[in-house]
Amino acid sequence: MKKDELGDPEADIDMEEIPDMVSCITRAHFEDAFSHARRSVSVADLEKFKAFRKKQDPMYAAKEAGGGKAAINWPEDKNALPNADGEDDLYA
Repeated sequence: MKKDELGDPEADIDMEEIPDMVSCITRAHFEDAFSHARRSVSVADLEKFKAFRKKQDPMYAAKEAGGGKAAINWPEDKNALPNADGEDDLYA
C-alpha cells in the first residue's frame, strides 16, 4: 500500500497495522506441486550418467561397489622428488 493511498503521503506508517498480503508457502503447497510432477529424464539417461560418473568419480565408484574408500592408482611422478643420484636440489 502506498503512503498517498493512506491519506497523508508524509505520515509515518506502522507496518504492523497493514495486513500481510502475501500468503506463506507451506509443505502442503510443495506436496501438491510434487503430486503433479513427472520425471523429465529417462531411466536410460540416468543409467548412462551413472556409468559416466563411475568412470570419472572414484569415490562414487567405490560407494557403488560396496567398498569403503576409493583406491586411486596415481602414476609415479619421477620429477616430484630430487634424484637419488646426488643431484643437488635447487631450493635446498
